[in-house]
Amino acid sequence: MSVPVARRQLLARKGRTLAGLLGIALALLLVLALTGILAGAEQRLTGYIDRSGANVVVAQEGVRTMHMTESALPAQAANAIAAIPGVERAIPIVYVPTMLERGNKRALVYLIGEDRSAETLALASGRRAAAGEIVVDEALADMIGAGRGTTVASLGRRFRVVGEIAGTASLASSIALAERSDLSRVLRSEGTVNYVFVRGQEGVAAEELAARIERAVPGVTASTRAEFSRSERRLVGDMSTDIVRAMILVGFLIGVAVAGLVAYNATLSQLRDYAVLRALGLRARQALTVVLAQVGVLVVSGFLLALALVVLLAWLLPQLSPTLAVSIQRGDVLLSFAVAAPVSAVAAAFPVLRVARVDPASVFRR
Repeated sequence: MSVPVARRQLLARKGRTLAGLLGIALALLLVLALTGILAGAEQRLTGYIDRSGANVVVAQEGVRTMHMTESALPAQAANAIAAIPGVERAIPIVYVPTMLERGNKRALVYLIGEDRSAETLALASGRRAAAGEIVVDEALADMIGAGRGTTVASLGRRFRVVGEIAGTASLASSIALAERSDLSRVLRSEGTVNYVFVRGQEGVAAEELAARIERAVPGVTASTRAEFSRSERRLVGDMSTDIVRAMILVGFLIGVAVAGLVAYNATLSQLRDYAVLRALGLRARQALTVVLAQVGVLVVSGFLLALALVVLLAWLLPQLSPTLAVSIQRGDVLLSFAVAAPVSAVAAAFPVLRVARVDPASVFRR
């Protein structure tokens, strides 16, 4: 009986049901959008590492990150690593954070010098950089007017833009690529590289390859790509995203609270109906079952609507601003639902306690 009764109550007040569904959907959308934007920013942050094709990243001993970190290796280290069994290719890179300027516009970039044959990030257009040239993110190119054929200034030198990459620009920074030996001359660091990105042979586990490199080459730390990316996100998170995470936590609490409040009010508005049902012999346990069935329908429907809206947002935001990305993580989605559903159920169940104490005869009084 409980499911038909719950359905009839929802359909009897379509406007109120729709308002409740939209309230829960918007509350959960707030949660999913905030967590998705943070996840998208973190993915952009480690975009070069994740898409480099490397299985292992080798740095100076004790170094496991790139941002705000100093790492220096002799250029010969790349040759020594390339000779280790299980290594398919060792790609040395030079790395420096700097400002990229065009006219009165400027932006922070992490400038990476790599050999033209490195083939780390795929190009969106153009070609790899030679001496005196640079490849920039297409979103950055739009921001500062640095399309192909234009020149930009950085490190006291001018570079000609010859290609574009995609998916590395965020609100804070982006990646740019230069030719390694040319960048080393600009930095006066010939004979030194900062990191070596290692591609392993098929069938060789990244963990085993990292261990071999550390045993064979003194003075280095070898991390798997996954470990290096996690360390990078953790470092930048500790430095710059605490406020963002606090905002997400507040948004999460607000969203869950709103979902619970909607469920509470939806049940509270039907107390008179429950009094009638009590007069007809409905038990408190049965009333609770009806309430939970209604809340279940509202929360699941609202959650699916919120998920559809955040998928739309993940497509729309990059169209409006290429530096924004929304990444929908399964863990965030499951966590949002896992918290919102029981909170809504508990909030909606509270009025049932009042229903249990309602005098069935009260329904007939004015």
